[in-house]
Amino acid sequence: MSANHLHLKLKQTQQLSQGLQHSLRVLQMSGQELEREVEDWLADNPLLERADEPDSPLEPTRLSAAVGQRASQLGGDDAENAWENIAKEDNLYSYLHAQVCEHPLGKLEAAHVHILIDFLDENGYLTESLEEIVENTPLEWMLSESDLENALEQLQTFDPPGIATGNLSESLLHQLSRLPASPARRCAVQIVGKHLERLKHGVHQNCTHLAKHLPEFDADTIKSALEMIGSLNPFPAYGFTTDTPTAYVQPEVLIKANDQGWYAVSNETTWPRVKINSELMQALQEADSVDSVWKEKAAEARQKLDMLSQRKSTVMRIADYIVEKQQDFFDFGEIGLVPMLIKDCAQHLELAESTISRAVNQKYLSRPRGVFPLRYFFTQTAVTGEDEEGISQSVIKALLVQIIDSENKHKPYSDNDLMKLLQQQGINISRRTVAKYRDLLHIPSAGRRRV
Repeated sequence: MSANHLHLKLKQTQQLSQGLQHSLRVLQMSGQELEREVEDWLADNPLLERADEPDSPLEPTRLSAAVGQRASQLGGDDAENAWENIAKEDNLYSYLHAQVCEHPLGKLEAAHVHILIDFLDENGYLTESLEEIVENTPLEWMLSESDLENALEQLQTFDPPGIATGNLSESLLHQLSRLPASPARRCAVQIVGKHLERLKHGVHQNCTHLAKHLPEFDADTIKSALEMIGSLNPFPAYGFTTDTPTAYVQPEVLIKANDQGWYAVSNETTWPRVKINSELMQALQEADSVDSVWKEKAAEARQKLDMLSQRKSTVMRIADYIVEKQQDFFDFGEIGLVPMLIKDCAQHLELAESTISRAVNQKYLSRPRGVFPLRYFFTQTAVTGEDEEGISQSVIKALLVQIIDSENKHKPYSDNDLMKLLQQQGINISRRTVAKYRDLLHIPSAGRRRV
């Protein structure tokens, strides 16, 4: 005789309501995706309608992170034809080729300059040696290194400043050479030439560290020098269009400054302006009986507006947190960027980490010198250095680039050598981690870098 056994098992599960799922999906959308979503709402629900634009003029929207400073000057009729203006933007190479005729060059000198322009990389650097360029051009051109050296000197006087230099430090030094002479500039030249790899902390810490190595300059001069360096362009090609298709964005957040420092404001031009049709809603409320379909539409309309309000509130709270933590970045550029974790932001705002991750997805902020994704500011803390503050991965990658750029090309550093050099800077990471960062930077191994 068989016995029937009944087993009971308790299991706790968490299920998100359909409304909450929709709200999280809206939070994760980009501005363009949200605009398409709102269009669908308006077509489906007659209780929703576009709200009137405010009487006061709103902040003009920067269209693209890649277009840079020149596009930010569009206004009036130009702004209405922004796409056409962007399409007509010179790329770096055509911009440089056009300048050749503006300089007093002979036909042969001009030809050499044209050749060098075509050898520049996408950042505006000349990373190949003149010897390599001679070897990679047809013999009938009869090029010599001395001819190209003269052409390179001429090309480096072109705009933008820092063009045709070999790496970041050379580019910064060339840009500094064009600025008026001052103690701050002399200090900046010293920092870029000898201590650029030390700029791995916040600006205030950098001042303290550099004071030990630059005793001839006072703290105010060092700070002014850091500000000067922060105002320079790390990539000569920044602001020019490329052949790579660009994703055009509209920043939801604008960063402004007052006497107390930097602060975030909402860019109202980018947020969908939707409201409930008050006349139709009032008619439903005054009706003796209302069909269940209209009740659902009314509830849905309120829910949609709540979703938009919640999305905006969350993004702005995160933007406020970023500005609070990254004041040095907005003052001095990437030099002032400090590590910041999504986990810490979530704890501070009392939100789930997944909510923060969704909210920073495809959202952008605009500062005076460019447009940045919100996610850009959330970098993993890679290591703990000499002090208790972590160092962001982006800073370590920048240091690796600097070290490798200045290495002896006949005896390039191995990953183990790079690890030891970073340790001398107080950065304790393994050889395997060095190799991982090198791969992410698309830098070949030592054997493949050897010339």
